Amino acid sequence: MSVFGSNVAVTASSLLIGVILSRILGAAGYGLYSSIIVVPTIVIGFTQLGIRRATMYHLSARKLEEDSIVSAVFILLLITSVLSVLISGLVFLFSESAKADPFLLTLIMITVPFVLCNVFAGGIFLGKQQILRANILNAGPTFLNLVFVILLVWVFRFSVRGAFMALFLGNISMFIFVFYTIRKSYNITWKYHEGIMKSMVRLGVVFAFSIFIMQLNYRMDIILLKKYSTLTQVGLYSLAVQIAEQLWHVPYAIETIVLTRSAAATDEQASNRTVASIMRVSFLISLFFGGVVYFIVPTIIPLVFGSDFSRSVPMIRGILPGVLMLVVFRILNSRLAGMGKPQVAIYCFIPALIINLVLNLIWIPHYGGMGAVWASNISYVFGCAIFLFAYSWKIKMPVQEIFSYRKSDFYFLRTFARRGRK
Repeated sequence: MSVFGSNVAVTASSLLIGVILSRILGAAGYGLYSSIIVVPTIVIGFTQLGIRRATMYHLSARKLEEDSIVSAVFILLLITSVLSVLISGLVFLFSESAKADPFLLTLIMITVPFVLCNVFAGGIFLGKQQILRANILNAGPTFLNLVFVILLVWVFRFSVRGAFMALFLGNISMFIFVFYTIRKSYNITWKYHEGIMKSMVRLGVVFAFSIFIMQLNYRMDIILLKKYSTLTQVGLYSLAVQIAEQLWHVPYAIETIVLTRSAAATDEQASNRTVASIMRVSFLISLFFGGVVYFIVPTIIPLVFGSDFSRSVPMIRGILPGVLMLVVFRILNSRLAGMGKPQVAIYCFIPALIINLVLNLIWIPHYGGMGAVWASNISYVFGCAIFLFAYSWKIKMPVQEIFSYRKSDFYFLRTFARRGRK
Protein backbone atom coordinates (compact mmCIF):
# COMPACT_ATOMS: atom_id res chain seq x y z
CA MET A 1 0.00 0.00 0.00
CA SER A 2 2.87 2.38 0.72
CA VAL A 3 4.41 1.67 -2.68
CA PHE A 4 0.98 2.18 -4.22
CA GLY A 5 0.77 5.55 -2.44
CA SER A 6 4.02 6.66 -4.05
CA ASN A 7 2.70 5.44 -7.40
CA VAL A 8 -0.40 7.59 -6.93
CA ALA A 9 1.92 10.58 -6.47
CA VAL A 10 3.75 9.56 -9.65
CA THR A 11 0.44 9.24 -11.50
CA ALA A 12 -0.80 12.63 -10.37
CA SER A 13 2.51 14.29 -11.25
CA SER A 14 2.67 12.53 -14.65
CA LEU A 15 -0.86 13.57 -15.52
CA LEU A 16 -0.21 17.17 -14.57
CA ILE A 17 2.98 17.15 -16.65
CA GLY A 18 0.96 15.75 -19.56
CA VAL A 19 -1.71 18.40 -19.14
CA ILE A 20 0.79 21.27 -19.10
CA LEU A 21 2.89 19.96 -21.99
CA SER A 22 -0.08 19.05 -24.19
CA ARG A 23 -1.82 22.38 -23.64
CA ILE A 24 1.25 24.57 -24.07
CA LEU A 25 3.19 22.57 -26.69
CA GLY A 26 0.16 21.33 -28.66
CA ALA A 27 -0.17 17.90 -30.25
CA ALA A 28 2.81 18.36 -32.60
CA GLY A 29 5.12 19.75 -29.89
CA TYR A 30 4.10 16.98 -27.49
CA GLY A 31 4.68 14.48 -30.29
CA LEU A 32 8.21 15.83 -30.83
CA TYR A 33 8.91 15.59 -27.09
CA SER A 34 7.60 12.00 -26.96
CA SER A 35 9.44 10.87 -30.10
CA ILE A 36 12.82 12.04 -28.74
CA ILE A 37 12.33 10.64 -25.24
CA VAL A 38 11.29 7.22 -26.53
CA VAL A 39 14.82 6.50 -27.85
CA PRO A 40 16.74 6.71 -24.52
CA THR A 41 13.79 5.02 -22.80
CA ILE A 42 14.18 1.93 -24.97
CA VAL A 43 17.99 2.08 -24.84
CA ILE A 44 18.06 2.34 -21.04
CA GLY A 45 15.67 -0.61 -20.85
CA PHE A 46 18.41 -2.72 -22.47
CA THR A 47 21.73 -1.14 -21.44
CA GLN A 48 20.91 -1.06 -17.72
CA LEU A 49 21.61 -4.81 -18.03
CA GLY A 50 18.82 -5.62 -15.59
CA ILE A 51 21.08 -4.48 -12.73
CA ARG A 52 18.18 -3.00 -10.73
CA ARG A 53 16.40 -6.35 -10.50
CA ALA A 54 19.64 -8.30 -10.11
CA THR A 55 20.51 -6.00 -7.18
CA MET A 56 17.09 -6.58 -5.60
CA TYR A 57 17.52 -10.33 -6.03
CA HIS A 58 21.06 -10.50 -4.57
CA LEU A 59 20.39 -8.21 -1.60
CA SER A 60 17.14 -10.03 -0.77
CA ALA A 61 18.79 -13.46 -1.01
CA ARG A 62 21.48 -12.31 1.50
CA LYS A 63 24.18 -14.59 0.13
CA LEU A 64 26.81 -11.93 -0.66
CA GLU A 65 28.40 -9.03 1.27
CA GLU A 66 26.24 -5.90 0.96
CA ASP A 67 29.06 -3.35 0.59
CA SER A 68 30.54 -5.40 -2.23
CA ILE A 69 27.17 -5.64 -4.00
CA VAL A 70 26.60 -1.86 -3.77
CA SER A 71 30.17 -1.13 -4.91
CA ALA A 72 29.69 -3.43 -7.89
CA VAL A 73 26.45 -1.58 -8.71
CA PHE A 74 28.25 1.77 -8.96
CA ILE A 75 30.99 0.35 -11.18
CA LEU A 76 28.32 -1.10 -13.44
CA LEU A 77 26.54 2.29 -13.38
CA LEU A 78 29.58 3.95 -14.97
CA ILE A 79 29.81 1.27 -17.67
CA THR A 80 26.10 1.28 -18.53
CA SER A 81 25.92 5.09 -18.54
CA VAL A 82 28.65 5.35 -21.18
CA LEU A 83 27.03 2.58 -23.20
CA SER A 84 23.56 4.19 -23.02
CA VAL A 85 24.79 7.61 -24.11
CA LEU A 86 26.77 6.17 -27.04
CA ILE A 87 23.90 4.03 -28.32
CA SER A 88 21.34 6.85 -27.94
CA GLY A 89 23.69 9.21 -29.79
CA LEU A 90 24.13 6.75 -32.66
CA VAL A 91 20.37 6.20 -32.95
CA PHE A 92 19.78 9.95 -33.06
CA LEU A 93 22.58 10.41 -35.60
CA PHE A 94 21.18 7.88 -38.08
CA SER A 95 17.48 8.66 -37.67
CA GLU A 96 15.15 11.53 -38.46
CA SER A 97 16.00 12.96 -35.03
CA ALA A 98 19.36 14.09 -36.46
CA LYS A 99 17.44 17.12 -37.77
CA ALA A 100 16.14 18.00 -34.30
CA ASP A 101 17.51 20.80 -32.12
CA PRO A 102 21.05 19.70 -31.01
CA PHE A 103 20.40 21.25 -27.60
CA LEU A 104 17.47 18.86 -27.01
CA LEU A 105 19.47 15.79 -28.05
CA THR A 106 22.47 16.79 -25.93
CA LEU A 107 20.33 17.50 -22.88
CA ILE A 108 18.46 14.18 -23.04
CA MET A 109 21.75 12.26 -23.37
CA ILE A 110 23.27 14.10 -20.38
CA THR A 111 20.17 13.14 -18.39
CA VAL A 112 20.62 9.41 -19.08
CA PRO A 113 23.34 8.68 -16.41
CA PHE A 114 21.25 10.32 -13.68
CA VAL A 115 18.18 8.34 -14.70
CA LEU A 116 20.24 5.14 -14.54
CA CYS A 117 21.62 6.02 -11.11
CA ASN A 118 18.11 6.52 -9.76
CA VAL A 119 17.01 3.22 -11.32
CA PHE A 120 19.92 1.28 -9.77
CA ALA A 121 19.48 2.96 -6.38
CA GLY A 122 15.86 1.85 -6.34
CA GLY A 123 17.10 -1.74 -6.58
CA ILE A 124 19.34 -1.18 -3.54
CA PHE A 125 16.57 0.30 -1.42
CA LEU A 126 14.00 -2.35 -2.40
CA GLY A 127 16.50 -5.18 -1.95
CA LYS A 128 17.02 -4.00 1.63
CA GLN A 129 13.26 -3.55 2.14
CA GLN A 130 13.83 0.20 2.73
CA ILE A 131 10.40 0.99 1.38
CA LEU A 132 10.26 4.64 2.50
CA ARG A 133 13.49 5.51 0.69
CA ALA A 134 12.36 3.51 -2.34
CA ASN A 135 9.08 5.44 -2.37
CA ILE A 136 10.88 8.79 -2.19
CA LEU A 137 13.08 7.72 -5.08
CA ASN A 138 10.08 6.43 -7.02
CA ALA A 139 8.04 9.62 -6.74
CA GLY A 140 10.86 12.15 -6.45
CA PRO A 141 12.06 12.49 -10.09
CA THR A 142 8.52 12.81 -11.48
CA PHE A 143 7.41 15.27 -8.81
CA LEU A 144 10.52 17.41 -9.33
CA ASN A 145 10.02 17.19 -13.08
CA LEU A 146 6.52 18.57 -12.55
CA VAL A 147 7.87 21.47 -10.46
CA PHE A 148 10.40 22.39 -13.13
CA VAL A 149 7.85 21.94 -15.95
CA ILE A 150 5.57 24.44 -14.21
CA LEU A 151 8.47 26.85 -13.83
CA LEU A 152 10.20 26.49 -17.20
CA VAL A 153 7.35 25.58 -19.59
CA TRP A 154 4.32 27.27 -18.03
CA VAL A 155 5.83 30.33 -16.33
CA PHE A 156 8.88 31.13 -18.49
CA ARG A 157 7.48 29.63 -21.73
CA PHE A 158 10.67 27.83 -22.78
CA SER A 159 8.53 25.46 -24.87
CA VAL A 160 10.04 22.06 -25.78
CA ARG A 161 13.46 23.14 -24.51
CA GLY A 162 11.92 23.85 -21.12
CA ALA A 163 10.38 20.36 -21.05
CA PHE A 164 13.78 18.71 -21.55
CA MET A 165 15.47 21.04 -19.06
CA ALA A 166 12.82 20.11 -16.49
CA LEU A 167 13.48 16.40 -17.05
CA PHE A 168 17.21 16.95 -16.57
CA LEU A 169 16.86 19.07 -13.42
CA GLY A 170 14.38 16.65 -11.82
CA ASN A 171 16.69 13.67 -12.26
CA ILE A 172 19.92 15.39 -11.23
CA SER A 173 18.24 16.75 -8.07
CA MET A 174 17.16 13.22 -7.12
CA PHE A 175 20.65 11.92 -7.91
CA ILE A 176 22.13 14.22 -5.25
CA PHE A 177 19.76 12.76 -2.61
CA VAL A 178 20.52 9.19 -3.72
CA PHE A 179 24.30 9.57 -3.75
CA TYR A 180 24.37 11.19 -0.30
CA THR A 181 22.08 8.52 1.22
CA ILE A 182 23.98 5.55 -0.19
CA ARG A 183 27.42 6.96 0.61
CA LYS A 184 26.31 7.38 4.23
CA SER A 185 24.99 3.80 4.49
CA TYR A 186 27.60 1.77 2.61
CA ASN A 187 31.37 1.64 2.24
CA ILE A 188 31.67 2.02 -1.52
CA THR A 189 34.98 1.03 -3.11
CA TRP A 190 35.97 1.04 -6.77
CA LYS A 191 37.57 -2.38 -6.50
CA TYR A 192 36.68 -4.87 -9.23
CA HIS A 193 34.51 -7.47 -7.48
CA GLU A 194 34.84 -10.12 -10.16
CA GLY A 195 32.62 -12.84 -8.71
CA ILE A 196 29.82 -10.49 -7.70
CA MET A 197 29.87 -8.52 -10.94
CA LYS A 198 29.80 -11.68 -13.04
CA SER A 199 26.89 -13.02 -11.00
CA MET A 200 24.96 -9.75 -11.27
CA VAL A 201 25.64 -9.29 -14.98
CA ARG A 202 24.83 -12.93 -15.78
CA LEU A 203 21.41 -12.66 -14.15
CA GLY A 204 21.00 -9.00 -15.03
CA VAL A 205 21.48 -9.51 -18.77
CA VAL A 206 18.55 -11.90 -18.80
CA PHE A 207 16.49 -9.36 -16.84
CA ALA A 208 17.63 -6.65 -19.25
CA PHE A 209 16.69 -8.55 -22.37
CA SER A 210 13.30 -9.30 -20.86
CA ILE A 211 12.77 -5.61 -20.06
CA PHE A 212 14.04 -4.63 -23.51
CA ILE A 213 11.59 -6.94 -25.27
CA MET A 214 8.72 -5.54 -23.19
CA GLN A 215 9.83 -1.93 -23.77
CA LEU A 216 9.89 -2.59 -27.52
CA ASN A 217 6.38 -3.99 -27.29
CA TYR A 218 5.25 -0.88 -25.38
CA ARG A 219 7.13 1.77 -27.38
CA MET A 220 7.92 0.45 -30.87
CA ASP A 221 4.57 1.72 -32.14
CA ILE A 222 5.54 5.32 -31.28
CA ILE A 223 8.71 5.01 -33.37
CA LEU A 224 6.76 3.52 -36.28
CA LEU A 225 4.04 6.16 -35.97
CA LYS A 226 6.66 8.88 -36.31
CA LYS A 227 8.02 7.23 -39.47
CA TYR A 228 4.76 6.24 -41.18
CA SER A 229 2.28 8.78 -39.81
CA THR A 230 2.36 12.34 -38.41
CA LEU A 231 3.65 13.98 -35.23
CA THR A 232 0.03 14.80 -34.38
CA GLN A 233 -0.80 11.08 -34.41
CA VAL A 234 2.28 10.43 -32.26
CA GLY A 235 1.07 13.02 -29.75
CA LEU A 236 -2.48 11.64 -29.67
CA TYR A 237 -1.34 8.04 -29.31
CA SER A 238 1.32 8.93 -26.69
CA LEU A 239 -1.33 10.56 -24.52
CA ALA A 240 -3.64 7.55 -24.94
CA VAL A 241 -0.92 5.15 -23.85
CA GLN A 242 0.06 7.38 -20.94
CA ILE A 243 -3.52 7.45 -19.64
CA ALA A 244 -4.16 3.72 -20.12
CA GLU A 245 -0.88 2.67 -18.51
CA GLN A 246 -1.86 4.35 -15.25
CA LEU A 247 -3.72 1.08 -14.59
CA TRP A 248 -0.31 -0.55 -14.11
CA HIS A 249 0.36 1.28 -10.87
CA VAL A 250 -1.47 -1.38 -8.85
CA PRO A 251 0.54 -4.33 -10.27
CA TYR A 252 3.74 -2.26 -10.22
CA ALA A 253 3.32 -1.63 -6.49
CA ILE A 254 2.90 -5.36 -5.96
CA GLU A 255 5.48 -6.76 -8.38
CA THR A 256 8.40 -4.94 -6.75
CA ILE A 257 7.54 -6.48 -3.39
CA VAL A 258 6.76 -9.91 -4.83
CA LEU A 259 10.17 -10.05 -6.55
CA THR A 260 12.16 -9.32 -3.38
CA ARG A 261 10.03 -11.59 -1.17
CA SER A 262 10.25 -14.41 -3.74
CA ALA A 263 14.04 -14.27 -3.67
CA ALA A 264 13.98 -14.94 0.08
CA ALA A 265 11.05 -17.42 0.07
CA THR A 266 11.48 -20.84 1.69
CA ASP A 267 7.99 -22.29 1.11
CA GLU A 268 7.63 -22.19 -2.69
CA GLN A 269 4.08 -23.56 -2.87
CA ALA A 270 2.79 -21.11 -0.28
CA SER A 271 4.40 -18.26 -2.22
CA ASN A 272 2.81 -19.50 -5.45
CA ARG A 273 -0.66 -19.57 -3.86
CA THR A 274 -0.17 -16.11 -2.36
CA VAL A 275 0.99 -14.56 -5.65
CA ALA A 276 -1.97 -16.12 -7.50
CA SER A 277 -4.35 -14.65 -4.91
CA ILE A 278 -2.70 -11.23 -5.20
CA MET A 279 -2.98 -11.38 -8.98
CA ARG A 280 -6.70 -12.19 -8.86
CA VAL A 281 -7.48 -9.29 -6.53
CA SER A 282 -5.24 -6.89 -8.47
CA PHE A 283 -6.96 -7.79 -11.73
CA LEU A 284 -10.37 -6.99 -10.23
CA ILE A 285 -9.11 -3.64 -8.94
CA SER A 286 -7.56 -2.79 -12.32
CA LEU A 287 -10.72 -3.92 -14.13
CA PHE A 288 -12.81 -1.58 -11.97
CA PHE A 289 -10.55 1.40 -12.64
CA GLY A 290 -10.39 0.45 -16.32
CA GLY A 291 -14.19 0.70 -16.45
CA VAL A 292 -14.02 4.11 -14.77
CA VAL A 293 -11.45 5.29 -17.32
CA TYR A 294 -13.58 4.00 -20.21
CA PHE A 295 -16.63 6.04 -19.20
CA ILE A 296 -14.98 9.29 -18.03
CA VAL A 297 -12.39 9.91 -20.76
CA PRO A 298 -14.83 11.49 -23.28
CA THR A 299 -15.49 14.23 -20.71
CA ILE A 300 -12.11 14.45 -19.00
CA ILE A 301 -9.74 14.46 -22.00
CA PRO A 302 -11.03 17.60 -23.78
CA LEU A 303 -11.62 19.33 -20.44
CA VAL A 304 -8.14 18.66 -19.07
CA PHE A 305 -5.91 18.34 -22.14
CA GLY A 306 -7.82 20.49 -24.61
CA SER A 307 -10.17 19.81 -27.53
CA ASP A 308 -7.23 18.94 -29.84
CA PHE A 309 -6.79 15.71 -27.88
CA SER A 310 -10.41 14.52 -28.15
CA ARG A 311 -9.22 12.16 -30.88
CA SER A 312 -7.22 10.30 -28.21
CA VAL A 313 -10.45 9.02 -26.60
CA PRO A 314 -11.05 6.08 -29.01
CA MET A 315 -7.37 5.16 -28.66
CA ILE A 316 -7.58 5.12 -24.85
CA ARG A 317 -10.72 3.00 -24.90
CA GLY A 318 -9.32 0.71 -27.57
CA ILE A 319 -6.04 -0.13 -25.81
CA LEU A 320 -7.59 -0.90 -22.40
CA PRO A 321 -8.08 -4.68 -23.02
CA GLY A 322 -4.40 -5.21 -23.80
CA VAL A 323 -3.29 -3.08 -20.85
CA LEU A 324 -5.54 -5.05 -18.50
CA MET A 325 -4.13 -8.36 -19.74
CA LEU A 326 -0.64 -7.14 -18.90
CA VAL A 327 -1.72 -6.69 -15.27
CA VAL A 328 -1.84 -10.49 -15.02
CA PHE A 329 1.54 -10.83 -16.74
CA ARG A 330 3.37 -8.24 -14.63
CA ILE A 331 2.43 -9.79 -11.29
CA LEU A 332 3.01 -13.43 -12.29
CA ASN A 333 6.26 -12.51 -14.03
CA SER A 334 7.56 -10.87 -10.84
CA ARG A 335 7.21 -14.25 -9.12
CA LEU A 336 9.33 -15.98 -11.77
CA ALA A 337 11.84 -13.09 -11.71
CA GLY A 338 12.15 -13.50 -7.94
CA MET A 339 12.85 -17.19 -8.51
CA GLY A 340 15.69 -16.22 -10.87
CA LYS A 341 13.79 -17.20 -14.05
CA PRO A 342 13.19 -13.96 -15.99
CA GLN A 343 13.96 -15.71 -19.29
CA VAL A 344 10.43 -17.15 -19.46
CA ALA A 345 9.04 -13.70 -20.36
CA ILE A 346 11.56 -13.46 -23.22
CA TYR A 347 10.47 -16.73 -24.81
CA CYS A 348 6.81 -15.73 -24.59
CA PHE A 349 7.03 -12.13 -25.83
CA ILE A 350 9.47 -12.41 -28.74
CA PRO A 351 6.69 -13.93 -30.92
CA ALA A 352 4.34 -11.22 -29.59
CA LEU A 353 6.90 -8.55 -30.56
CA ILE A 354 7.11 -9.91 -34.11
CA ILE A 355 3.31 -9.85 -34.38
CA ASN A 356 3.28 -6.27 -33.06
CA LEU A 357 5.89 -5.18 -35.63
CA VAL A 358 4.13 -6.79 -38.59
CA LEU A 359 0.68 -5.49 -37.68
CA ASN A 360 2.01 -1.97 -37.01
CA LEU A 361 3.67 -1.91 -40.44
CA ILE A 362 0.40 -2.98 -42.06
CA TRP A 363 -2.05 -0.81 -40.11
CA ILE A 364 -0.24 2.42 -39.13
CA PRO A 365 0.07 3.81 -42.70
CA HIS A 366 -3.70 3.40 -43.16
CA TYR A 367 -5.15 3.94 -39.67
CA GLY A 368 -2.52 5.95 -37.77
CA GLY A 369 -2.82 5.73 -33.99
CA MET A 370 -5.79 3.36 -34.07
CA GLY A 371 -3.74 0.90 -36.13
CA ALA A 372 -1.10 0.98 -33.38
CA VAL A 373 -3.85 0.35 -30.79
CA TRP A 374 -5.14 -2.76 -32.57
CA ALA A 375 -1.61 -4.11 -33.11
CA SER A 376 -0.73 -3.59 -29.44
CA ASN A 377 -3.89 -5.32 -28.22
CA ILE A 378 -3.32 -8.42 -30.31
CA SER A 379 0.36 -8.55 -29.34
CA TYR A 380 -0.31 -8.12 -25.61
CA VAL A 381 -3.09 -10.72 -25.48
CA PHE A 382 -1.07 -13.25 -27.49
CA GLY A 383 2.05 -12.82 -25.33
CA CYS A 384 0.10 -12.98 -22.06
CA ALA A 385 -1.71 -16.16 -23.12
CA ILE A 386 1.55 -17.95 -23.92
CA PHE A 387 3.14 -16.70 -20.69
CA LEU A 388 0.20 -17.88 -18.58
CA PHE A 389 0.58 -21.48 -19.76
CA ALA A 390 4.38 -21.30 -19.35
CA TYR A 391 3.96 -19.95 -15.81
CA SER A 392 1.47 -22.69 -14.97
CA TRP A 393 3.94 -25.33 -16.16
CA LYS A 394 6.89 -23.78 -14.27
CA ILE A 395 5.18 -23.62 -10.87
CA LYS A 396 3.10 -26.76 -11.42
CA MET A 397 -0.23 -25.03 -10.79
CA PRO A 398 -3.14 -25.47 -13.24
CA VAL A 399 -4.32 -22.35 -15.06
CA GLN A 400 -7.82 -22.89 -13.69
CA GLU A 401 -6.46 -22.81 -10.13
CA ILE A 402 -4.48 -19.63 -10.82
CA PHE A 403 -7.72 -17.87 -11.83
CA SER A 404 -10.13 -19.49 -9.33
CA TYR A 405 -11.38 -16.84 -6.93
CA ARG A 406 -11.99 -17.83 -3.29
CA LYS A 407 -13.07 -16.08 -0.10
CA SER A 408 -9.53 -16.10 1.28
CA ASP A 409 -8.49 -13.72 -1.55
CA PHE A 410 -10.33 -10.94 0.26
CA TYR A 411 -9.34 -11.65 3.87
CA PHE A 412 -6.98 -8.66 3.77
CA LEU A 413 -10.09 -6.44 3.80
CA ARG A 414 -10.74 -7.56 7.38
CA THR A 415 -7.33 -6.26 8.38
CA PHE A 416 -8.05 -2.85 6.87
CA ALA A 417 -11.49 -2.83 8.53
CA ARG A 418 -9.97 -3.55 11.95
CA ARG A 419 -7.33 -0.86 11.47
CA GLY A 420 -10.05 1.56 10.37
CA ARG A 421 -12.02 0.92 13.57
CA LYS A 422 -8.91 1.56 15.64
